[in-house]
Amino acid sequence: MEKEKVNQPNNKGMLVEEEVFKDGLEDLRGRLTSLKDSLSGLNQCSHLSNLLQKIHEVRDGLNNLEQSLLQTHLKGCISPTLKVPEVVALAVSKLSRKRRGGTIVIEQEDNLNDYFQGGVFIDAVVSATILENIFYPGSPLHDGAVLIRNARIIKAGSLLPFAPYPHGFEALGLGTRHAAAVGLSKVSDALVIVVSEEKGWISLALRGQLYPNLGTFALLQRLEGSMEEGGRPVAND
Repeated sequence: MEKEKVNQPNNKGMLVEEEVFKDGLEDLRGRLTSLKDSLSGLNQCSHLSNLLQKIHEVRDGLNNLEQSLLQTHLKGCISPTLKVPEVVALAVSKLSRKRRGGTIVIEQEDNLNDYFQGGVFIDAVVSATILENIFYPGSPLHDGAVLIRNARIIKAGSLLPFAPYPHGFEALGLGTRHAAAVGLSKVSDALVIVVSEEKGWISLALRGQLYPNLGTFALLQRLEGSMEEGGRPVAND
């Protein structure tokens, strides 16, 4: 009963978010109506730039609404179950800025030993410095995944089981690293954090879903209710 209570979103906060979403959708509907009314001017060059600007504004509005929904979903529905060491957030943020790819698997309740193939045993307290060194380009371990358990790095350079590409991955330009992350999250409760080398994107795989391009890892750091200080466990390439 207590667990179910913890996983319930903040109803008051969700109601506020709901009003924000409604306002955003109403604004987008107004922009689309305006765009539709302007289509009659397509045969006039003077109207084309104006139409393109309106389309750009609608696209930006949809992107902003998507990010707001994602943040609300993470904070209200997912974050109560996440356990992420703070130093991992720091390391991933640095990897993203430097465009260094990496896969970090944070074990939750399910034991992941059977899913990690090969690699090197580390068994060290997790730190941002160690993670950065592991994923440094040219490092013999940088192409594999890191397993974190109870705020300790257990293994590095491991290969995750092959997983087929989920629908839509090719359109996003995502590859085997993200597919493997989603595959692992389908068969376990692990949280998999993936940094794209090409894009610098930070993505989360959890419960068989991928949350791509979170923009900045500050988004995850805002999930304060799920984190503890001092590096203790706290979180569809």
